[in-house]
Amino acid sequence: MNTYILATKEFILTHRKKIIIIGASAVVAIALLLTAILLFIYNLPKYTYQPAVACDMFTPAKAQDLLGDKVISVDTKAPVVSGDTAVSKCSYTDSNPVKDKMMIAAIAVRTGINNDGVNQNKKDFATSESNNETKPVKNVGDSAFFNKQLGQLNILKGPKWIILSYGVGSTPQANSLDQATELAKKILN
Repeated sequence: MNTYILATKEFILTHRKKIIIIGASAVVAIALLLTAILLFIYNLPKYTYQPAVACDMFTPAKAQDLLGDKVISVDTKAPVVSGDTAVSKCSYTDSNPVKDKMMIAAIAVRTGINNDGVNQNKKDFATSESNNETKPVKNVGDSAFFNKQLGQLNILKGPKWIILSYGVGSTPQANSLDQATELAKKILN
């Protein structure tokens, strides 16, 4: 056993510079790897609130209740994260071949994925309400208004700003608050 200990000591003494260089290189490499991992984790989006998926809220079955059995799905994209918010859209049309008579039911959901995003939604919602010809709507979400010019019902509910459109696609300004409220009941329940 003493022979092995002596041989190890002699090896260390004769190769001390190489051992120090290799050890220092390993420590530096591990430190750089840990730094890269921490930077990657730090830069991941931080979701306090899960982005809403519009087509999970507005399913084909709900669209059929509004538009009839022959529903065509138009847009079913996953949420797109941009900054502190995520936007998801979902829309359906009926199968009416006459373009001027085709009914459309659509929702867009902008979710604040963190508190900054929720505050941004509230601020933008209030700005949109004040900048347009709008009518306040009671008993829908936390706050709601109908934009007659665009034919859209805007609802603020928790971290989500939900925009609903329901009516003849070629003339959205003809959409009624009653139609949009009918869609809202299906979405929010």
